[in-house]
Amino acid sequence: MTTHILVVEPDHTVRDMLRACFHKYQIEMSVLYDASLLLARMEKEIPSAIVLRADQPVSDAHGTIGRLRQAGHDMPVIVLSRSPDIADKVLALEFGADDYLVDPINPTELAARIRSVLRRFNASPQATPEIRECYRFGDIEVDFLARRVYRAGQDLGLRESEFALLKVFVLHPMRALTRTNMLSLLGKTALEQSERGLDVLVFRLRALIEQASDSHRYIQTMRGKGYIFVPHPASLRFTR
Repeated sequence: MTTHILVVEPDHTVRDMLRACFHKYQIEMSVLYDASLLLARMEKEIPSAIVLRADQPVSDAHGTIGRLRQAGHDMPVIVLSRSPDIADKVLALEFGADDYLVDPINPTELAARIRSVLRRFNASPQATPEIRECYRFGDIEVDFLARRVYRAGQDLGLRESEFALLKVFVLHPMRALTRTNMLSLLGKTALEQSERGLDVLVFRLRALIEQASDSHRYIQTMRGKGYIFVPHPASLRFTR
């Protein structure tokens, strides 16, 4: 079976270097310049694995991996980064990356790592996409099928509008969302759109999922821009 790698890399020099190396190993390669377009690309082609540049910026690349996994795409993802910081590596792996390489990239090593992760992936019984029903961050669990949210097993009793907003945040972690973006993702019509109403809804959701004793804010305000959902990285995972 032909190995097809999708390389998400804005630097044409790196792309050309990888293409030349992959050709020697009979690895087919396609290119995407912007990580934000990855999910749309998945509707057109499903690669054997993805090589993802994390420095565009790092947080958005991590969010891209989370959204990719949430959409049921479980092919291996290898992250390329300029950062040697172990915290960045751990964060990428927590979000669902399978491997992490630091610049300068050796294309021969990358090709070897691709073959290695594909051997493990193809030998795994879970190589078919799995529907994720639940999502956990901190002590909060979101059940998408039942449309319920629990803290330590206790139902928080979210209203439909509050659940819809939380779902938007959960599906777009570590990504700055403008109020216009959020209203669009919520499916509001032109007659229903109200940024002030959205701010009130965010306030209510914060009161439900954030505790006064917890110094971490899951929903953070970006002044003049909108909001960003920042789960505790160490506890970010799908549960079913």
